[in-house]
Amino acid sequence: MKIEIGESLMLSWLRHVKGCQIVQLNWKPSTLSWDLFNEVEIEEIMTKTSKYFNLKYSLDIFKKNKSHFQLMQQGEIDALGVSFKDAKIENIYAVDIAFHESGLNYGDKTETISRVIKKLVRTAMIIYGYFDLKVGTIIFASPKVHNSVYNPLKNCLEDLNNLFNKMGYSFKFSLYVNDDFREKIFEPVISSASSVADTSELFLRSIQMYNIFADEQKSTRRRINKETLNYKTIKKNDYKSMKEMKIGVFVRTNMRRLAKEGIITKELAEQMTEYEYSKRVFNINYPLLKKIDKNLPLSDQRKIKGRPRYWNEIFKIAGEEYFVCQEWYEYSRDNFINWMRSVEKDNIK
Repeated sequence: MKIEIGESLMLSWLRHVKGCQIVQLNWKPSTLSWDLFNEVEIEEIMTKTSKYFNLKYSLDIFKKNKSHFQLMQQGEIDALGVSFKDAKIENIYAVDIAFHESGLNYGDKTETISRVIKKLVRTAMIIYGYFDLKVGTIIFASPKVHNSVYNPLKNCLEDLNNLFNKMGYSFKFSLYVNDDFREKIFEPVISSASSVADTSELFLRSIQMYNIFADEQKSTRRRINKETLNYKTIKKNDYKSMKEMKIGVFVRTNMRRLAKEGIITKELAEQMTEYEYSKRVFNINYPLLKKIDKNLPLSDQRKIKGRPRYWNEIFKIAGEEYFVCQEWYEYSRDNFINWMRSVEKDNIK
């Protein structure tokens, strides 16, 4: 099966940034064995969206597709991801990505906008029809879109979200292009490059290969990692590109990086094993670090009052081995960022 580089990028993004436990590329429904739910409502979605965009924007988004079943049969989702929490689906992500080096182009401006809207609506119909879900995050991503297309397309997406909301659906349609593509998709994935060893992730493997030769010729090539993302520049928006990461992924990724770079000293690590320090600095309910005792079962050391509170990954920090606390909530993100700025600033000479 042919895999495009953009699709491979989205696979890594869904796995390592959005925390999806299941990700599939080039996903298609099985029209032979799967039941199609909610056919009446799906047909209504097609009719109402077609009428709306034709009247307001003179867009014929479905053209020769006369039936909802024909439209859905033609559907393919470039990257589909599902995240779970407490044995339930937490979110479902459906991404279409287009990488046109000279800028997004499916023909003229009207045709390009029509095709993007068609892809988004069809994806919503597929999720509702085959997953029986009225909620999900549906994304169109492209690294380069000219303003002549982007501005009207952005307006269409606002209308699409409002229209589906009025119809009683909770799908979130999002457009990740240009700077948003770089800051919310590309850079967060790049930041995880050194920590991923899965050879099936072709985009990240290509970055890792590039970095091998960049390290050998540092005077002429710039390594694609923290220098590219400018971690060492202490500014307010240093970590905005990582806002898309779930808080747990964000902490884990940066703890790997800080440990690898030797930024966390032995004295600082000792402080991070204390409840009072971790509560005051990070606003979390357990010590951020827990030193590993090699004489005790590792699984038991991760637990507090019978429940795992630490990730099973072993972090080597200042010559010692630690577990890192996994109990994080979004309200602690700024605490962690401020702490990172502080310790990185102390290491700038």
